[in-house]
Amino acid sequence: MPEALSAKEGFEAEIHGRAFDKLPLDPRLIERLTQKGFRYTTIIQDLFLPPALEGKDVIVGAKQDSGKALGYIIVTLNRLLKEKAQGHCARGLILVPSPERAIHLGQFACDLAQGLDLLITPFAHPQSLPEEQFKALERGAEVVFTTPYWLNRALKWRLLAPFALRIMVLDELDHMLPKEKGLLEDILRRLWSSSPPQGLIFLDTPDYPALGMAYTILREPEEIFLDTRREDFTHVKLYVIHVSAAEKLSLLLGLLRKYKWPQTIVFVNNKVEAQKLCETLKNIGLGAVYLKPDLGGPLRLNFLKLFSRGKTNILISTDATCRFIQQKGLNLIINYDLPETGDEFRYRASKIGEGGTIISLCDETGAFFLEAIEKEIKRKMEVIFPCPEEQWFLPPEQAKREIKGHRQNSAHRTRRPRFLTKRPKKHHERGLTSSKASNPEG
Repeated sequence: MPEALSAKEGFEAEIHGRAFDKLPLDPRLIERLTQKGFRYTTIIQDLFLPPALEGKDVIVGAKQDSGKALGYIIVTLNRLLKEKAQGHCARGLILVPSPERAIHLGQFACDLAQGLDLLITPFAHPQSLPEEQFKALERGAEVVFTTPYWLNRALKWRLLAPFALRIMVLDELDHMLPKEKGLLEDILRRLWSSSPPQGLIFLDTPDYPALGMAYTILREPEEIFLDTRREDFTHVKLYVIHVSAAEKLSLLLGLLRKYKWPQTIVFVNNKVEAQKLCETLKNIGLGAVYLKPDLGGPLRLNFLKLFSRGKTNILISTDATCRFIQQKGLNLIINYDLPETGDEFRYRASKIGEGGTIISLCDETGAFFLEAIEKEIKRKMEVIFPCPEEQWFLPPEQAKREIKGHRQNSAHRTRRPRFLTKRPKKHHERGLTSSKASNPEG
């Protein structure tokens, strides 16, 4: 079964505890949920159901078995129950990666919606469509579960009316996009061209291409991502350096020089200090961007793409924006400030690759958090003693001079030496060469 949906068979998702009857749901739907054994939300449902039930667009990072499918089925059914139908046509559309999942979820939704006077059908099959699916769409099925391929066929056959659409779900867009990018762009352009429906987009892994597409079609979406934590530190090198707050900037610059100015994430606890650090590094001549917590989605994504493509080497982040960083496999992370909890340390560490290095700068404030962090991750960090100091601490003014000199040297090396510059031949030289070429013996 693609996702645990049946309460009798065991709901695999973790229960959060909010009762469904505490949400603004149609009483008939609450009754059906209770009859099917669904009484409480899961964590991910508890986060995205309130804004989605208000009619807002949402982007949700959620795995299968998190309860997301039941959640978006509830939102879809509730909206259609509360809005009077204008004729018989599809008002809810749920797009999934595979025919098997469309069929499974369609059957589950039909069972859940018994007695609610809503016609629901899957419109997908691994080979050829069954006759009953065609007939259901012709009769005006109000909720349709389908795939990009079969949705495109339905639109070409004029079995769906885009203007009637009120809500659309794209489940696992990140899995559909690599295989169906052109088709999806064409479909979404048609469906969102006149009267855009409410959009709910779910991502198994919130990668940057899928997020980019989501931002182009949704209107100021709520973004809900569950942070992933690193559980195993076996293949990660953990170091801590005790340093005063006044010397942290020089030590950070020294570390970056030691690692040959690598691509790295620098985590800072305070957003004001993060902004100040970013400006300082840029004034020195380093490529740095700060992932502000209040950045809009498209602008934030632009910064993340700059970093992932190597256009800028340093990404400065607080714990509030850690969940948006989807780039994996980095070789170096620097905790400019030690986080206040072990959980936050684990979330930051989820961005490091196997065999990578995490260096934490522990100042007078961070010293209060170090013991609790090591207890949480069940590992002692190796202490580095930065000696001799001139190899570890790089004052900002000296860093500025070194970076400027490095750039000048690089620019000089790329210039073509004058004696290697090809001089254009004069007219009589071109003729002489031509003559020799035609008569080797002169």
